Amino acid sequence: MKRTAQTITRGFLILSVANISVKLISLVFVPLIKHLLNGYAGYSVYSSAYSVYAFVYVIATAGFPVAISKIVSELSAKKQSDDAKRAFSIATRLLVALGFVLTVVIMACAKPLARLLSNEDSWAGIMVLGPTVFVCAVLSGFRGYFQGRRNMRPTAVSQIIEQIVHVLFSAAGVLLLRSKGIVWAVAGASLGTFAGSLVALAICLIEYKSDRVEFAQQIDHEKELRTAGHKGLTDSDLVKKILFYSLPLFISSAVQFGGDLIDNGMIKSSLLRAGFEESSAKILHGQYMAMRQLINVPGSLATALCVSVLPAITLAFAENNMRDVSKKSQNAFKLCYMAAVPIAAIYAVFSGPIYRVLGYGDNIILLSLSSFSVVFLCTVHLQSSILQGVNKFYTSSAFMCLCVILKAVLNYVLVGIKGLNIYGAIIATYVSYLIPLLLNLYVMKKRAGIRFSIIRAFAPTVAASATGVLIGYPVYAVLRFVIRFAAKGYISYLISIIPAGIVTLVVYYVSLRKLGGLTSKDLGEMSPKIRSALGKADRFFKIKN
Repeated sequence: MKRTAQTITRGFLILSVANISVKLISLVFVPLIKHLLNGYAGYSVYSSAYSVYAFVYVIATAGFPVAISKIVSELSAKKQSDDAKRAFSIATRLLVALGFVLTVVIMACAKPLARLLSNEDSWAGIMVLGPTVFVCAVLSGFRGYFQGRRNMRPTAVSQIIEQIVHVLFSAAGVLLLRSKGIVWAVAGASLGTFAGSLVALAICLIEYKSDRVEFAQQIDHEKELRTAGHKGLTDSDLVKKILFYSLPLFISSAVQFGGDLIDNGMIKSSLLRAGFEESSAKILHGQYMAMRQLINVPGSLATALCVSVLPAITLAFAENNMRDVSKKSQNAFKLCYMAAVPIAAIYAVFSGPIYRVLGYGDNIILLSLSSFSVVFLCTVHLQSSILQGVNKFYTSSAFMCLCVILKAVLNYVLVGIKGLNIYGAIIATYVSYLIPLLLNLYVMKKRAGIRFSIIRAFAPTVAASATGVLIGYPVYAVLRFVIRFAAKGYISYLISIIPAGIVTLVVYYVSLRKLGGLTSKDLGEMSPKIRSALGKADRFFKIKN
């Protein structure tokens, strides 16, 4: 049976469920690893090692998955699926070569990199993470292929299983090696990343074997319909196309993650420059990096949406249908804010119980102040993906570079002020995303001719989110007051926040439906089963749209 290409909404739902599942698992991972590494100081060492891996991983994979996704989608739309298949094969060989070289480099330079980040104990963790870069480079190529085919299921399944294996093997690695000291405990924690990526690659290879049969049939069908004299693209043409699409994305992502790597070292060094002792600087740095894990939860939704929207925008643009590009862009912003805004509101209001339930400590103001940065982050990444879909690669890349430069400069200045310290990094985040957001908006409307309204997508979710937390938090406060007489500590927070969270989400859903921010058509595009399951709730609350 021929597989039906998934809509943006359907693809977003599949990847969102996967990414949220992955991030929820990672939220358990942070306090677990923090505990096994004896607190925030140990977690600071681990986060430094992981930030090096994240940077090199981006160098190995940045641009290629997006380029593969765009090329496969674009050439398939033009009935050139044989060229699309060859492009994927060429890109995979390039990824294998690049992944191998970078693995050798990261392992050879582990100690100098650790010194660069002011965390010399992280060198063994960096070295262990080296081979993971090679595996992930190949893995990213297969995920890009499936995204171009508008089949998000293999990516979703492999991500969830990858994270589960990551957590289990990391915990086991720490337990086996922590008796040898923090250096080898962090190396043990890094083993899980390699194991998870290896399992994910195996899953994608199995899925690819199944998909390529259908792809081969599609290629044969297209060949039968072609007129005499048809000439496909040469290997040289395909390499040029891959590099044309991937190079600006590589530069943008490398600069962005390079900025994160610099920030990682800069924040701690700036704290030391501000007058904090080594131990205090490590604790503040560890608290900030742990908080970033929470911020990355809605950030993963932006990634899911970008992955879903790119092939759809590419297809519409390849057919020169700017009306459809505008329509899909409007729908993408609607989905973006539908997910990001309520999470930001929950972070702002429920930061205290969230921290206590997850074991993140007492510095809850970090999350409250950072909460709405997720809306800026999601908006900028979605804008970049849409611009990539209409071939504005260098524009989106330039603005992301600007974002990184601003953040690095502001971090250096603001974190170095003792009165601001770690909170200066939060200010830097807001400012560094706001400026590219406004510039992207100008280019999309004035230069690319994409017609959409951010306000129309944003307003219903803000109103519904505000209603949800205004009703949900009093429920939490009352339950907390009553339950504390029967239970104390962690259990009292857990018992109080779960019902309050459910109330918040139900009120948000009902409010959003009443305001027209989520229609029956939207639910149907996500999944007919979801639309049917929510039918009774809609009738109970008298929702008709």
